[in-house]
Amino acid sequence: MTAAKLVINEIKGYHRFIQLMIALTGVGALAALARFIFGLGVTTNLNDTYPWGLWISFDVVTSVPLAAGAFTIGVVAHVFHIKKLEPLVRPAIITGFLGYSLVCIGLLLDLGQPQRGINVLLYWNVHSPMFEVSMCIMAYTTVLTLEFLHPVAERFGWHLPLRLLRTLEIPFAILAAMISTLHQSTLGTFFLIAVDKLHNLWYNPLLPLQFWLSSIFTGLSIVIFEASLVHKYMGQPDESDLLATLTKIIPWVMGVYIAVKAYALAFLSHGPLFDRPVLLALFLVEMVIGVFVPFCMYLTNRIRTDKKMQLRAASFVLFGLVLNRFNVSMFGMEQAGQQIYVPSVIESLVTMGIISAHILFFVLIAKYFPIFEHHPEATDYTIPDHFRKLEKGHEGLKAAHEA
Repeated sequence: MTAAKLVINEIKGYHRFIQLMIALTGVGALAALARFIFGLGVTTNLNDTYPWGLWISFDVVTSVPLAAGAFTIGVVAHVFHIKKLEPLVRPAIITGFLGYSLVCIGLLLDLGQPQRGINVLLYWNVHSPMFEVSMCIMAYTTVLTLEFLHPVAERFGWHLPLRLLRTLEIPFAILAAMISTLHQSTLGTFFLIAVDKLHNLWYNPLLPLQFWLSSIFTGLSIVIFEASLVHKYMGQPDESDLLATLTKIIPWVMGVYIAVKAYALAFLSHGPLFDRPVLLALFLVEMVIGVFVPFCMYLTNRIRTDKKMQLRAASFVLFGLVLNRFNVSMFGMEQAGQQIYVPSVIESLVTMGIISAHILFFVLIAKYFPIFEHHPEATDYTIPDHFRKLEKGHEGLKAAHEA
């Protein structure tokens, strides 16, 4: 097959993928519209036993740590001055910006009367962990929006805002880390009130600390996962050398998480641990496949140079994080003999639409904005690679014509 045919097939495949994501996002939007028209009771399987379902377990409790790459890589690159990791920062910020924006949509969907969501700003309940998470998510989404304006300013040549944003780069990174530390841990605080409901395999006073630690190594792993995929499918530069640095950091955090988890199970659990075979199986899958296997992979020297191994280890971590959050917020809450909650079609379509929207907007932003390039010393707009290639192509055609 000629090079021209390969390029044409690649373009066709790209357009088909975009069309699929648009279609799935549209279906999710229609399902969300049905929820707002007909209400939660008709469109979901939520009830007094399961007031929190898929939209909270995945769209909020799981999506928040999956978007943690923005604050983790920002701290590593800007605060700890590991400047060689700078190319990884912007893609992580875009992922975080999209993730938190869609988390806000998920929260509005799950509110019985979303028009009253503004009340969190009007009537402060400083004793409520939900109040703290709401305020932190709003504050952090604002910070991510300001950080996202950085490539936007470069794209359109807004020089004055660009200089201001570059001046605030490190303060933004510090502020993001502070806010994220608060709400990542407080998500675990939610479940401390479920003393007699959440199973002892997961319930313990150190749950907030575990949530925070897992968000850190998951955030760094999502950077590896994302960088590997954009290199493979979007033709972006191979960052495996930079990712090797992250593979040296992640096992330290995972090691602390394992130690905290073991201590909590051994000394802080009150009640039987092995009385529910299904929950025990879920716990073992979470810990073995989602924690111990990638932990051992990250400890090997081979992962520093093996791109496929980096992607596999990161994928295992993401799987373990998702299962952990579902175990805590849904599966571990089920009581023996209780009717099992299964998400409705509307709930599933909305979640599918949110995931598709995240992928769609990331691909489009990556195509039209310079998020894979970073030039701190530049003040002029930097032309993205695909535009530069087109420009070179035109120059070549012009030279051939003149010859």
